[in-house]
Amino acid sequence: MIKVSIDFETFSECDIRSAGAWAYATDASTRVLCMAYAYEDQPVQLWAPGQPLPDFMSGDITNYHIHAWNSFFEWVVWTKVMKLPAPPITQWTDTAALACAMALPRALGQCGAALKLPQNLQKNKRGYYLIRALSIPNKLNGDPVLTQEMYQYCKDDVTTEREISKRLYKLNPTERKVWELDQTINIRGIKVDKPTLGKALNVYDMAQADLKGRLKEITGLDNPNSQKQFLGWLQDKGVSVENTQKPTLLALLELEDPHGVHTALKLKMSLSKTAPKKFHSMRDKIGAGTRLHGNVMYHGASTGRWSSTGVNLQNIARPTLDADWCIKALAHEDLALFEMTDTDPMEALSSSVRGMLIPEDGHKFIVGDYSSIEARALAWLTSSTDKLEIFKGDGLIYEDAASKIFKVPVADVTKQQRFLGKISELACGYQGGAGAFKLMAQVYGVDIPHKEAEKIKQQWRKANEKIVQFWYDCDQAVSNCIQDGKVHTVGKVQYGVSNNFLMCKLPSGRKLYYYHPKVSYKKVVCYKIPATETDPELTFIYHPAEYPSLKAFYASARKDGVEPSEFNALDVSFWGVDSTSRKFKQLTTYGGKLVENITQAVARDIMAESMLQLEGRGYPIVLTVHDEIISEVSNGTVEEFTSIMEETPRWAEGLPIKVEAYEASRYRK
Repeated sequence: MIKVSIDFETFSECDIRSAGAWAYATDASTRVLCMAYAYEDQPVQLWAPGQPLPDFMSGDITNYHIHAWNSFFEWVVWTKVMKLPAPPITQWTDTAALACAMALPRALGQCGAALKLPQNLQKNKRGYYLIRALSIPNKLNGDPVLTQEMYQYCKDDVTTEREISKRLYKLNPTERKVWELDQTINIRGIKVDKPTLGKALNVYDMAQADLKGRLKEITGLDNPNSQKQFLGWLQDKGVSVENTQKPTLLALLELEDPHGVHTALKLKMSLSKTAPKKFHSMRDKIGAGTRLHGNVMYHGASTGRWSSTGVNLQNIARPTLDADWCIKALAHEDLALFEMTDTDPMEALSSSVRGMLIPEDGHKFIVGDYSSIEARALAWLTSSTDKLEIFKGDGLIYEDAASKIFKVPVADVTKQQRFLGKISELACGYQGGAGAFKLMAQVYGVDIPHKEAEKIKQQWRKANEKIVQFWYDCDQAVSNCIQDGKVHTVGKVQYGVSNNFLMCKLPSGRKLYYYHPKVSYKKVVCYKIPATETDPELTFIYHPAEYPSLKAFYASARKDGVEPSEFNALDVSFWGVDSTSRKFKQLTTYGGKLVENITQAVARDIMAESMLQLEGRGYPIVLTVHDEIISEVSNGTVEEFTSIMEETPRWAEGLPIKVEAYEASRYRK
């Protein structure tokens, strides 16, 4: 089969940033400006409208394997703009997907820079200007000089893509099938309840206008949406805060209201809700159709987990109201109905987002959600037989944790103790300290004193020695293999270094990648409080996230009657995409973080194998959200669906899997 690398440049009145690739490609104004292509390692050629089509588009398409960067875009242009039959997905390769599987940047230019391609092979930086000039409505559209420059830019992209592909590994056979399924899911899409969506948008507009009007009446502001103006109004009322974010306003609402601002705060919070904005995103991205396409991104996280594109269906607010009632109420398009029932229409909209996704007529959704899959995977990876037995039995893992921390029988665990057991399981499994414990408790609205958090952490670690040892073993194995170049085995995984990549071979055979790994030393400041008859030895380590300054850390130690000490510790770093800034930069890692990567990757591989099995056994998948799989079927049962998802892969023998599933006529939580 002949390899062909391609890249399209297009023009449209449709904004691809808001519409997404599918709606963009199906818009009537979208047309192809040019296509660059290259057979194997031959020189890059250019096709422009009006010229004869190249052989791989006009001849026997089964003879060619198409390579492109973010190939979903090339596929939709090929099929929806040019309206030509395309090779099957099995004959496509997305070079960006290969890069992401190796934890490299998804953007072509950033990836070329990360791999330090020669300057003449890097992405042409002139491209942004050319796209602004020629690809969107502009007085420069059709400029002959710029058009020739655009042709060269298009050819340069193929050159860069092809050069990057030489430095990337192929997906293993199973992972290749996972990617093909990912593309199938994106092409298949998921249906939106378009009539109800239109009514929801009308309610949204009415609610926004009503909220703004009421806020203007109370505050006298020209634009109550403006944070600067609203903060100024609060200041004038004698209330000083730094921002209008939800936690800040909620904290104010918990206080007395001598300044008379609570009503305005509640209106401001309703006005600022982001979830209802997803209705606009849905409308834009279905275009003239009824289905959302291109919703999931293969290897969106370095562990292999999917992330969202478009509407961001991975991040939908949990409903606080009955979604079915809300959807029925929205259909009336009457704010008076919400007022009569004391319901915030913006809250009703937020609770209805999932319900906008529906199956086709004569079909239903079957949705399966893995129960505590990460905790189960971690217990299996560390051969923590006590935890595994609990997961095979009653599943009372939080009660068991509390029992060990507080040294009481499981049957006698109180509600408060169970809560602390839950927090310990969620916060401590990946080497989280007292600070992580406190932050997790705060998520649930509970403030835990630092010393109590440290005690619980220590007790949890004492009760989970195999997990703790796994952190340290992974940390040591990574440091060793970076320094000696040998393969080091830790339990069910292996670490090795090759071609500037630290690799972790997972039980499934898939690998995690860490680019340009390095071992150095860092200074650690800590202090210890000796054990007593009732409490274990407590160790406090300075971290900027937990203490305002190093001086404050020393003051805390001296208050406890001890003096901090310093020591040098191994520090492992690598280059990767920062999860917050999305920039490619040097990152640090440690034992607990390495274990988190492994555990999340194992959980993902279990789900990926289930997705392949479900698809092959008559359950077409339309979406995956976190640990959920959503299938749209005309037949099929929850029982069979659950049974397939609970099948343990051959490589994960002994890992107990539990799934909760349901069928519905709307997607719900």
